[in-house]
Amino acid sequence: MSSNKGGRTVLIFLVLIVIILICGVSISLFLLQKETQTRKATESSLEESNVRNSRIEAALKEAEKQIDVLKGKNKDADDKINGLMEELDLEAALRDEIKAENKKLKDLLEAEGKSKVEMRQKLAAEIEAVQAKLTALESKSAATLDEAAALKKTADDLQKKNAELEAKLKNAEDTAAARPRSEILPVPGQPGDEKVDLDRIVISPGSAKEGRVLNVDTETEFLIFDLGVKSGIKQGDVMSIYRGKTFLGDVKVSRVQEDMAAADFIPPFSSRKVRKNDQVVPKR
Repeated sequence: MSSNKGGRTVLIFLVLIVIILICGVSISLFLLQKETQTRKATESSLEESNVRNSRIEAALKEAEKQIDVLKGKNKDADDKINGLMEELDLEAALRDEIKAENKKLKDLLEAEGKSKVEMRQKLAAEIEAVQAKLTALESKSAATLDEAAALKKTADDLQKKNAELEAKLKNAEDTAAARPRSEILPVPGQPGDEKVDLDRIVISPGSAKEGRVLNVDTETEFLIFDLGVKSGIKQGDVMSIYRGKTFLGDVKVSRVQEDMAAADFIPPFSSRKVRKNDQVVPKR
């Protein structure tokens, strides 16, 4: 009985083991089938993924190319923007400079306008002064012309008197030559007296040499007067300086030109005693 039970137990155990083995084989086959299906699905998915990756890589390369192109365009755009900004800055600086220049020109024009107005006023005043001077000069010129006419008339009268006196002198000389020597002695009121006076009043402008002092140099002690070669002045001549009828001193001609000459002072005469327009005549 116990051996039968043991055999049954073993048989049951064996049956269970067989059932477990069958179940394990079935499960293994099922799992293998599932794994095969999964592997095939995975391979298919992997192939699809590879295709997608290839497409994505191609798209990425194309995108990189487009990105490079866009970067180049962006760089060009940045350069253009920077150039435009620089041009705008330059234009703004030029605009400010033009504004400053315009303001400066406006100020200059206003100052010039004021200056022109002041100059017009000044010129008007000067013109009025000149017109007044011209009127005075015209009056003075008319008076001078009248005075010159009077002087000319006086000179003509003096020349006539000189001619008459010369004629009288000649007659007196002829008369004196015809008389004996004892009768030639001059008597008051006789023609002989007239001869003495004639030497003092005879006028011969052509031979007279009288000038005026033009300038006096007090440092180098010389003066310049308005007589020169044309007046017969030569280097080494001694000239006398007068103020009216007062004798001041002598000078010696050192340089001569056509219409003027320079002379050095002869001590003790010096430049302190001479003024412009003093008379200059040859030494008598």
